[in-house]
Amino acid sequence: MRKQPQQQRAKQIVEHILEATQICIAQYGLLQVTTPKISEKSGVSVGSIYQYFENKDQIVLELLRRKSESLGLAFKNITMNQDGISLKELIPMSIQFGFDVMQDDNGFFIEVLKHWHGFNHSEAAKILEKHFLEVGLYVFNRFYPEWSFEILKHKAFVIINSTLFTMMRYVTNNEFLISEQELKKELSIMILAYLEVDSLKEK
Repeated sequence: MRKQPQQQRAKQIVEHILEATQICIAQYGLLQVTTPKISEKSGVSVGSIYQYFENKDQIVLELLRRKSESLGLAFKNITMNQDGISLKELIPMSIQFGFDVMQDDNGFFIEVLKHWHGFNHSEAAKILEKHFLEVGLYVFNRFYPEWSFEILKHKAFVIINSTLFTMMRYVTNNEFLISEQELKKELSIMILAYLEVDSLKEK
C-alpha cells in the first residue's frame, strides 16, 4: 500500500475500496477490473483511491493478502480444534472446506484461481503456504508422532500442494467427468493411502 490508514475513517475508506474490488472481480473478471470501476462501486473517488494505492494491481494484491490471512486462520480453526475425530474424518472435512471457500463469494475465488499463476510469488501465496504447512505439521504430527520434523514437512508439502492443485483445476474447469463429492472421496482415499504406506516404511 502507498499509505497505511491510521484514522478510523481512513480505514473504512480502504475497506470500501477492497470490498468494491472483490465485487468488481466477481462481476467483470480480474482482467477487466479498472480503478474507475472500483471507484464507481465503492463511492470513493479515484483521487482518494490513489492516496492509498498506487494502482489497481496493488489493490488486488492487498485484497488477496487479507483474504489469504483470513482463509488460513479459518482453516487452522477447523482443523486444529478437532481433537475428537479421526484422520479419516478430518481429511474429507478439510477438503470440503476448501471446495466451499473456492466456490464462495459469488465466484470471486474462482476468478482469482483462474489467474493464480500470476500470484504464485505474492505475499498472499506465501501467507497461505505458511498457514497450510503449519496445519499439515500439526495434524500429521498428532497422528504420526514417530515421524521426524523433516518427514512431517515433506509429507505435508506433497499432500497440500497436490490436493490444492487438483481442487483448483477442478473448480476452474467444468469439463471434468467426476462430481465434487466423488473427487473429495478419491482425494481422501489417495491421501490416506499415501500416509499409510509411508507410515509403514517408517516402522
